[in-house]
Amino acid sequence: MNRIASLGLVLLLAACTGSRQEAKTPAEQGAPPAASAQPPVAPPAPAAEVPPRPDAGVGAELGKDSPEKADAAAPVVPPPASQMAQAAPAAPLMPDAPFRAQPPAPLPEQPRFNPPVPVQRKLKNGARVLIVENHALPLVAVELRFLHGVDADPREKPGLAEFVADMVDEGTRSRPAEKLAEEVEDLAAHLGAGASLETSSVHLNCLTETLPKALELMADVVQNPAFRVEDVERVRVLKLTALEQKKANPGALAADRAAQILYGKDHPWGQPAGGTPESVGSISPADLAAFHARYWVPNDAVISMSGDVKPEEIVALLDAKFASWKSKALPKTPLPPLPKLSRREIVALEKPGTTQAQVWVVGRLFKATDPDAIPMRVANMTLGGLFTSRLNMNLREKHGYSYGVGSSVTLMRRIGTFSARGGIVAQHTVEAVGEYEKELQRFSSGEVTEAELAAAKEALVRGLPSALETNDSVSAAMASLVSLGLPLDYYRTFASRVGKVSRADVRRVARKWVVPSRWPVVIVGPVAQSKNALEELNLGPVFIAPAVPGGKPAAAVP
Repeated sequence: MNRIASLGLVLLLAACTGSRQEAKTPAEQGAPPAASAQPPVAPPAPAAEVPPRPDAGVGAELGKDSPEKADAAAPVVPPPASQMAQAAPAAPLMPDAPFRAQPPAPLPEQPRFNPPVPVQRKLKNGARVLIVENHALPLVAVELRFLHGVDADPREKPGLAEFVADMVDEGTRSRPAEKLAEEVEDLAAHLGAGASLETSSVHLNCLTETLPKALELMADVVQNPAFRVEDVERVRVLKLTALEQKKANPGALAADRAAQILYGKDHPWGQPAGGTPESVGSISPADLAAFHARYWVPNDAVISMSGDVKPEEIVALLDAKFASWKSKALPKTPLPPLPKLSRREIVALEKPGTTQAQVWVVGRLFKATDPDAIPMRVANMTLGGLFTSRLNMNLREKHGYSYGVGSSVTLMRRIGTFSARGGIVAQHTVEAVGEYEKELQRFSSGEVTEAELAAAKEALVRGLPSALETNDSVSAAMASLVSLGLPLDYYRTFASRVGKVSRADVRRVARKWVVPSRWPVVIVGPVAQSKNALEELNLGPVFIAPAVPGGKPAAAVP
């Protein structure tokens, strides 16, 4: 290949490569947010002011010699900007500038979001069915939700409910794990399962045309998991690995310790998430099968569907696919009493080497059906539900102690919890705890401004369309209404109920439920050297223990 052809080929490849790289922004390439805002780099000054050659560069014919071979190898240098400006008249930068100068025309009508209310049916085997029709696309999401989860774990086998959920889609009696995975993939479907504190669930997403076959696979997974020894051992290794990795995660360690404080060591919810290495190592296929037989029954289930379906047709299809699934009496699962939170204390787990410390303040609230639920959600938005809420503006914007601190209200069927949490620059842990206390004491007074109240209410209402945007989210949300004991028109009436919340309502619920003087503080990070400083905050006794007892410190994840 001659020199001209070689040069042309190199330039062509470089141009193609450059175009592929330029198609991605810095953020898409994994750069941090700051990198995406870097100013453009100025081009290098030309080596010589040489006028452009019409036969040089990518436009030259490949494979043919140039009449001027001696010049062919010379670098092609663009002219100075001044020469280019003289060569062509300036064109308007924005041909549509007049259009951009005009305000957009008003919409013919204001968009209005009407949250769904599901149609309710019942299968012959006793399972409740909720259906939301959405014919915009030929897609369907199915959430099969059981009303028992971690709460049904035996005291000696924490993690059992989650192990069962992790195993049901790992092969059935008629379909080994690999065959099941292939059949799901052939349908372009998604099928998975999981467990939470009060529920277990199986979720399906598929095309409308493949729904009958996909439901057949889902029914097989729900009714006939095989719990083969080789599959159990494979998943056990994954779960034990996850528990080992958790030792390096301060946030996960903080969540486990907070749960132990709120629920107690003897409560299923007070056990480490996922169980312990000892319990996971001891769970047998027989244990998994027995738990599944007791709690995965239709009379403890709700099947929630959203998508391109019609109620009567889908009920008939579900009855056919789940015909062999029979109801049975559920065992009673009494839970131990919760410990009293009579005094505040600081529980710190020493995690040397981390650049950040997790700081959590946690407390107990009420169940989801309590009349104070909506006012408390509004109140929480002012404290830590928004970027512009008090905690974040204090800890991040004012003091620079954190990338972000927030708070949340989690309400369940039996009880609710509050948490204010965030990752704090380790050297400012003590000061941050003091600022948490200031904001929580201020919040407990219940005093909010009209602007704070308006922003909180607007955020809750305007967040509803995105929270119910997809079939997956709608099917899960409707199932949650049943598992939490809420009315089926909850989302339809949500905006009006939020709109009625007043400053007096916020003041009342905050003063009634927010008690920082009894809410414990949990810290995970390099805090051993800060014990005296923490005690000087006068927030209660300070207890410090190793984050990972009896082992070498794991590599830290801030």
